[in-house]
Formats: sequence, C-alpha cells, structure tokens
Amino acid sequence: MGETPAEIDAPVTSRTSIKWFTALPRRWWAIAALAVALFLFSGCWLRKQANEKNAAAQTKSAQHAADDDQTAQEPSAEPTPTPPSVTVHLAYAHRDDYLQSISVAKFASATLLPAQGEEAGTTIVRFEGGEPVWAISADRGVSGSLLGHMPGVEENKKYAVTAVTYGVVPKHFIREEPENSDPEPLEVGKYYIFTVTRGSGLVDYQAVHISDDGTVEAYDAQPRVGTSYQLCCNIAPDFASSAPQGNDQGEGGSNP
Repeated sequence: MGETPAEIDAPVTSRTSIKWFTALPRRWWAIAALAVALFLFSGCWLRKQANEKNAAAQTKSAQHAADDDQTAQEPSAEPTPTPPSVTVHLAYAHRDDYLQSISVAKFASATLLPAQGEEAGTTIVRFEGGEPVWAISADRGVSGSLLGHMPGVEENKKYAVTAVTYGVVPKHFIREEPENSDPEPLEVGKYYIFTVTRGSGLVDYQAVHISDDGTVEAYDAQPRVGTSYQLCCNIAPDFASSAPQGNDQGEGGSNP
C-alpha cells in the first residue's frame, strides 16, 4: 500500500514496448519471404524464356542448314540458249525503190546436186519442204493502197528500210504470216529461204542454214526448178548432204 503511481505505471509501459518490438520483425519476415518468392519465380521464368529462345535458335539454325544442303544438292538450271537470229540487209538500185514484202519458208533438209554448166563458184541445192513461217508487207492502209505502188511517190520513202530481222516487224509494216501468233524461232538444223520483194518488182532470195551449233550460214540464191536454188558463192561442203550417186534426178527431181 505504500507504492506510488509512478512505480505502478512503469511495468505497463515496459510490456507495451516489448509487444511492439516483438511484432515488428514478423512484418519484415513476411515482406522478405514475399521478395524471395518473387525473386525465385522471376529467375525460373527468365530461365524458361532463355531455354525457349535457345531451342528456337537451334531449330532455325538446323532448318537453315537443311535448306543449304538441299540447295547444294539440287542441280543448277542450265541457261536457256538464245535463239538464232537472221538479219537481211537491203540496198536499193533506184532512189525511189523500197521494200514491198519479205516472206520466209522453212525446209527440213537440203541436197547438193551436180553442177551442169553453172557459173564458177555456184552450187545447185534442192530443198525438201517449204513451210511458210513468217511474212511482212508494207502497211499502206486503204488510202495508200493505190498511190503507194506508183514510182516517185513521197510516201514510199518510209518503206525503204535497210535491215529487217526475222520475227521483228519494222515500223510502217504489218505481219501477214502467222496471222494470230508470234512466229516460231529459227530452228537448229533447218534451212530457210528468205524472199525479198521490192517496190520496183525486183525479187531477191537468200538461203539460210542454222547449223547444229547455232551458226548461221547464208548465201545469195536464185530459184531453179521446183525447190532447187542456185547458191552463190563458194558454198561450204557441209552446207547440205550430197546426192547419192546413180540416184540423181537433176534440178527438178520429184519436186513439183
């Protein structure tokens, strides 16, 4: 009964302080535990992402390697050879002359025939076939169809071309053969006769052979009987095959 109030209040204050300090570490432990859990979870997730990226990179690398192996094993495509080309060069003896038309016929084979009183350096060749493959003519339209054939007309000058390449239609000309498609390319091993008709009525011929290696052999030609032509000059021995001995039928042969 002699205790003062101060002596009684002191222990109460001491217990309250102990409870506060005792509760404080528990909160920090909870926060620390949560932080550790988050760290561990993040580490697992990052490792998973890294593993997935590595697996994807390895798969992509393996696919590229397989594609490279397949490409290396596939044979390379051979380049498409350029079709042979033939260009006819034109000259005009008269100032007012011009090109009226050009036609081309294809022949399957040719045979050398013995010369019979022909000019020196010339050779008679009989061609087998005669399929029309290309033809062009001056495009006069309706108004110029009559006046265009008259000598000295100024309109004719635009038709005086100096070179024509097979398959290429010059300006002021129209294609007549084939009508609805492009002409077939010149064929290796075949023969062609180019017929050039001028406005003056002069007609020239050229015999062309496309050899097996694509080389173009061309000679001036003059028609004989049937599909035989006199070629000039100094024809190559391998231009055509020789006629069998004892079976020569001359220039005309059995040709119409």
